Amino acid sequence: MTEGRLRVSTEDLHTAGVGLRTVATEFEGLDKLLDAYDRRTVGHKLLQERLQEFSDGWNDNREKMIEEIKGLGEVAKTAGEAYTQIDDELYKALVGQDKNGQDKNGKSKTGKDQK
Repeated sequence: MTEGRLRVSTEDLHTAGVGLRTVATEFEGLDKLLDAYDRRTVGHKLLQERLQEFSDGWNDNREKMIEEIKGLGEVAKTAGEAYTQIDDELYKALVGQDKNGQDKNGKSKTGKDQK
């Protein structure tokens, strides 16, 4: 990164947003896994009790983590979309197009009209 400039890969931001949402979804499913362990599965009553205590504490923290991860994923996705939109609008302004892709004379500079 050059001093005073921000370089952002909008594709990376979008990918990060999708990935973070996937992580949050995986965390949501962990409570069922931990609840599946009972005394017969673990084999020892005290060990099962400790596992249950951990599971209960983990559920509280996991819920907070899920919300934070989802929020970060949404921010990354939204930022990627915003940077892409800004980049498109700056390009159009530099080449003399309005927001609809037409030049000052009302002609399209893209597609079949371009010569």
